Amino acid sequence: MYPQVLTSHESAAVAAESSLGAYLTVIISALLCFGALMVFSAGASLDQQLDWRRFWEFSTLRRIAFVPLAWLVLVGVSRIDYRRRLVFARRFWLSPVVWMTALSLALLVLVLVPGLGTAKNNSLRWFTFHLGPAELTFQPSELAKWSLAMFLAAYAALRGEKIRNFAGGFLPACGVLLAVVGLIGKEDFGTAALVGAAGAMVLLVGGARWWHLVLLIPIAAAAFYVLVYCNEYRWQRVQAYWQGGQGDTQATAYQANQSLIAIGSGGLWGTGLGRGTMKLGWVPEDTTDFVFAIIAEELGFVGCALVVALFVAFLLCSMQIFRRAPDRLGRLLVVAIAGTIGAQALMNLAVVTGLAPTKGIALPFISAGGTGLVLTAMAAGVLVNVARQQGRGAGGYLADRNG
Repeated sequence: MYPQVLTSHESAAVAAESSLGAYLTVIISALLCFGALMVFSAGASLDQQLDWRRFWEFSTLRRIAFVPLAWLVLVGVSRIDYRRRLVFARRFWLSPVVWMTALSLALLVLVLVPGLGTAKNNSLRWFTFHLGPAELTFQPSELAKWSLAMFLAAYAALRGEKIRNFAGGFLPACGVLLAVVGLIGKEDFGTAALVGAAGAMVLLVGGARWWHLVLLIPIAAAAFYVLVYCNEYRWQRVQAYWQGGQGDTQATAYQANQSLIAIGSGGLWGTGLGRGTMKLGWVPEDTTDFVFAIIAEELGFVGCALVVALFVAFLLCSMQIFRRAPDRLGRLLVVAIAGTIGAQALMNLAVVTGLAPTKGIALPFISAGGTGLVLTAMAAGVLVNVARQQGRGAGGYLADRNG
């Protein structure tokens, strides 16, 4: 068997994909490190001193511990061929993405069972595992978010033109999408909206007819009525947003108002790293959903611009990976993963800056969190892997099967 000889054009293509994968890895690594720094700063408290002997009890220290794990997962997944390990040719229903999605559905049901799921902020979203002195929490919605995105991308890639058929192509994918979104939405409407929008985007890019997706609008409207309008707490947040957090809605808009105060006090350069005061009990969820407000206060406009620039660079790099992806599956995976990360970042920034109603949703790669951070890194690793496969030719059954 003779070794493969690459032409100059093919060699250039391989070099280009290696650069894209390296650039994306650097961008994600920068976000991870910056997030660890800011979560540690935001978690500082006057009435609590760090005790390294009780390392796992401090969320800020746990976040730092998860960064190298997330990076290892990112690098490890980036070296696994998505075409042969994520989806099995001709045996889609035995592929990992199918079983991940099935597992996600099962966990989303089990977490709603009192006694199995753990309630935080009046929501059953978490499983809690006690590992000796350590406590590990896990949100099934995080696993569902990424498994569904990759499932829909693989399904659309393998079905090809058949996805344009309502009963035989669109309806099965839509059924899985609605099941996942419905189970998430019962306790977390923001994540459900994100997952639903990302899933619809993947199906549209994957070839589904637009008027099939239009049929989802009445379902979305009904879900909004039941899950938001009929939920007093959620509807109060919407009203607070419409009224600008004034009058009777001032208490409901407390988080949003405090976030804007933190952002406004930062100015151009900020008060200095670690010198912010709004994190001392004035901004709720300062290490998670509203960490961007602490970034704005301590690092000012410059720090905010750096965060936004990193996410823009991430999306631009993903666009180039999409353009050069070797097959249909690769392109749809880029749309699913990069689109979800970009949409989630946009939602978080909109909430923190008062451009959207208050909703608990993390800033990818930056907000505190362990298992969610690792799962996001895993999804990003698939992006890097798509970049690594460019210039090496499409693989077999998955290679632009239906154009």
